[in-house]
Amino acid sequence: MSFPSHRQPPAPDGAGPSAGRVDPALADRLTDAVLLAGLPVAFGDQGPGVRIRPARPADDRDRCAGVAALDWLPSPRLADAAAMAEPGQGAGPARELVETAMINALAEFLPALGLETGRDRSGRELRVEGPATAGGGLRVPPGVLVPRPLGPTPAELGLPAGLVATVRRSAALAGLPIAPHLGATGITLARCAPTGGADERDRAADLGWNPSRRLADLADSDTPEAARAATARTAVDGAMRHALGMALRACGAELRWLHAHQLLRVYGESTPAIRH
Repeated sequence: MSFPSHRQPPAPDGAGPSAGRVDPALADRLTDAVLLAGLPVAFGDQGPGVRIRPARPADDRDRCAGVAALDWLPSPRLADAAAMAEPGQGAGPARELVETAMINALAEFLPALGLETGRDRSGRELRVEGPATAGGGLRVPPGVLVPRPLGPTPAELGLPAGLVATVRRSAALAGLPIAPHLGATGITLARCAPTGGADERDRAADLGWNPSRRLADLADSDTPEAARAATARTAVDGAMRHALGMALRACGAELRWLHAHQLLRVYGESTPAIRH
């Protein structure tokens, strides 16, 4: 089965969205919001990324024509391993945890980007029906992007090579992008911030999330949209860091939340979801 994408032509004038089809304007809004957050969009059945598909009616009374439903597709490697795994093997539960973490993150930050989310009657399907605010989605005007320093790479920060490899491997399984340097989009790795406890700078790193440059630069601009963009950036940051804690742990990274300091710290490899 193939799924409609935002590239489909709009419905004829005066016609509402048909059953089994996402409203094209909503699909466009969703696609832009996901990309603003720094996540990939998946088309069809191949991941990784956010799949935007038509909502599936729970019963004959479920009027969901034009409504979008969201899935997270991890890497094909994890998806294939989960499909072939015997009961009790790690790939199946890892895939479920990754998908749950990412769907929860989408539900958490999309309202800050002007989209209303909700669950179907079963509580399983995450749906998006339309704008949550009269102002609609964020609009990034031309010229808002500004030159920024790239920032250091993990190697330039002196992070242990084995630790960096573990995060990259776990992120690749989950289908999440890794920022090659501190200024890029995706999962960032930085030297441990001082916490007043034992010195972990030589054996651990702090994880973060960078949204797209468009969202970051809009939030830091002097445009009328800057305040909304800053709120959205904060929502994306909080949602994604919580998702990383679950998704990367499921894919074999040893992580710990330092709640008093609001830090997510990685220490190395735990039990990998797929042996390498």
